[in-house]
Amino acid sequence: MEKRRYRLLIADDEYWTREKIRTMIAWEEYRIDFMPPAQDGEEVMQMLESDRPDILITDINMPFLNGVELVKRVKEQYPEIVILVLSGYDDFAYVKDTLVAGAINYLLKPVSKIDLIRAVSKALELISEKEENERQTLKAASLLQDRELSLLIEKERVRLSMTQVTGTVLDSVGCSIMLVKIHDLQTLMSRYQYDMNYLSYSIKKKLRETDTKHNLIIFNYINRSNEFLVVNELDVSEQQVLALRIMKRLKEETDSPITIAVSEQSYTMDSLHDAYVQSISVMMTRPYNTESVILFSNREKSSMKHQVMECFTQEMEHRLKTALKTGNEKTLQELLQKEMGLGSCEKWNFMETKQIVNRISAVFLEHLTGQSVSKECVRELNRLEEMADKMVESLDVEQLLSLLAQMQSYVMGEKKSEVSGNIRDYVKEAVAYINENYFEELTLSGLADKYAVESSYFSRLFKQETGENLMLYIAGKRMEKAKELMRREDINIAEVAFMVGYDDYTYFSKVFKKHTGVSPREYRSRLI
Repeated sequence: MEKRRYRLLIADDEYWTREKIRTMIAWEEYRIDFMPPAQDGEEVMQMLESDRPDILITDINMPFLNGVELVKRVKEQYPEIVILVLSGYDDFAYVKDTLVAGAINYLLKPVSKIDLIRAVSKALELISEKEENERQTLKAASLLQDRELSLLIEKERVRLSMTQVTGTVLDSVGCSIMLVKIHDLQTLMSRYQYDMNYLSYSIKKKLRETDTKHNLIIFNYINRSNEFLVVNELDVSEQQVLALRIMKRLKEETDSPITIAVSEQSYTMDSLHDAYVQSISVMMTRPYNTESVILFSNREKSSMKHQVMECFTQEMEHRLKTALKTGNEKTLQELLQKEMGLGSCEKWNFMETKQIVNRISAVFLEHLTGQSVSKECVRELNRLEEMADKMVESLDVEQLLSLLAQMQSYVMGEKKSEVSGNIRDYVKEAVAYINENYFEELTLSGLADKYAVESSYFSRLFKQETGENLMLYIAGKRMEKAKELMRREDINIAEVAFMVGYDDYTYFSKVFKKHTGVSPREYRSRLI
């Protein structure tokens, strides 16, 4: 079914205001047709006789027919049109009249991008209430918010002039980012039928409901679907209350560990990227366990420990390399899990665990590249290394150790095992199950439990029977499905990633490029 398109009309006698709103957002990307603008109220009424918009944005002060009278006439004759009004600082006497007449909100001139995004998103939500296909319009509103606001925290800062930020919640110094991370999004992904935008809209709605008093900006980071960002100007005590409410609400929605990490209150619009980076740094201090936590920057600065260097000494690295060279699996396991402490990494923090996993992976990779193996073997270990790095985010120690064990077996070589007919059937069943349920959270231990087989044994048998590592097979199947979905122009690439089971677009993009040799965007451009 073709997705619904929306029509937006701007009415203002100032050319630069009309042009600024036309170019501020890439309307076409959100299936919004920007109609030829009108210069006054009378022109609007003439246009509406033959061509009606879904959303009308009109200035209050215009010649011939001013905004107040225009709003009254439009609401009488075309009540389904959602109206927003533009006003200057001196127009507040008229704003109340337009709201009474039927406008839903006003935008203060000069219009800021954030205010425009929020106003149009709200208009789309109101339109959804009048339509049978409510979800589609809500998703459009959600996507507009998430994609445009995510640009503010991208690596390259979005530098805005002072006029562009006027009128927003971020006018003054003192705003903060509250990062809300749902470490395991799989339960919610399944509940919302792998519909990224509907899940995003629903979670944001629940977050907004936790605080209706303050003017918060809430959006879902488009590249990491499990990260929700709350931009605010609250003081520390108010943030604490809000964080507790959010934690309680999300615990009702999912059994995933939650981290709420709050940056310092010293940022403005053009430094939101820095605030986001700081909130990520705060999150890195969380204990590596499945407890949900709330962390504040000013409290956590001194809590970061550096035990990783204590347990991963040059001597330990040498012993690991020796165990690999001699093929001594038992010694290697003793070193990793007991002497180094990987088996009890719940005592570490997030950053320490991530660093240790990266160092172990580097030792594995160095060992493999020193052997007479094909470039493809090295590439496959690279993929497993990236999986392990990503697996750290789940806070699941068992799954992390399982993946590291697979990397170890890959490096040291798989031992041949006798395969009974039943086990061979289990592998065939597992392949069929993966082919049908590739988008679910599929792990070695989960599949091994499903067929009541010890996980390391099942891993060896899967590789022996199929010629492929289990986790790499799952990733390959997801990539095949992603390539199929990319042929559909009605689905954007971030949605494709979500539909095949990835809550992190950046990670999906890396895996896709390793699998195909090109980025998802390059691949799609070749299809068009």
